[in-house]
Amino acid sequence: MKKYISLIALILIGVTSCEEDLVVFDVDNGQTLAQFSQASAVVPTPAEGASVSVDVTVTTKSDSDRTISVAVDPSSTATSDQYAISGGLSIPAGTFVGTLLITSNFEALPDEGSVNLVLNLTDVSGSNDIKLANSTLNVELFRECPSAPTAGVWIVNMEDSYGDGWQTTTANGGPGITCTLSTGEVFEVGLCTPYESSPFNCTPEFSSGSATITIPDGVESAEWFFPGDFWGEISFSIVAPSGNVVASGGGTGAGIITIDVCKQ
Repeated sequence: MKKYISLIALILIGVTSCEEDLVVFDVDNGQTLAQFSQASAVVPTPAEGASVSVDVTVTTKSDSDRTISVAVDPSSTATSDQYAISGGLSIPAGTFVGTLLITSNFEALPDEGSVNLVLNLTDVSGSNDIKLANSTLNVELFRECPSAPTAGVWIVNMEDSYGDGWQTTTANGGPGITCTLSTGEVFEVGLCTPYESSPFNCTPEFSSGSATITIPDGVESAEWFFPGDFWGEISFSIVAPSGNVVASGGGTGAGIITIDVCKQ
């Protein structure tokens, strides 16, 4: 008797399993599930701009194009001038995927840190009984600036408010601004002083003057250093090959000069 009961149980399990295997989702008339293909994206942005593609997928197809609707979430910190949304804001007829193209604007992004663009998927028109899942996308946007110095001619503009040249570490003179390349090459610039001979090839002006430094291709890094200002009369600015002022300073404190690499 137990054998018969066991046999009946096995038959019932087999029938149930077969019935489950026969369930097929209706891609034409079934309920539509729509979602972003990913929850987040990161867009490092160089000066020329950058973009990222994100798919919106659906589980059914349609005989006509369907429009994808997205809305910017109030939690977004990105402003409208920092990005653009384009690309396939629709799902073509007979397909299951549409693609958003999110492009970032380097000039509008903050000099430091990042901003977040948060998008909510709100609708896909022409879909059956639509249900949204994974419907929020977080995109992080930030400037990506080169660490290597731009090859070319750099200009150092120098001034002395008293008009008697540069006295950096002593009352009569001292070293100038140095630029040390990763290749080991060292450049040194500064205004001459009338009180003593300069230990480097100084610029023969006492009130203001400029010097140039040519950085060759292939240099991985450059460290700029200001030796200080004995009398508090010195000021300077550094202009990159782009024509942008990338550093300025002066004053009595000595130290490394921070270059704004995003502007070089």
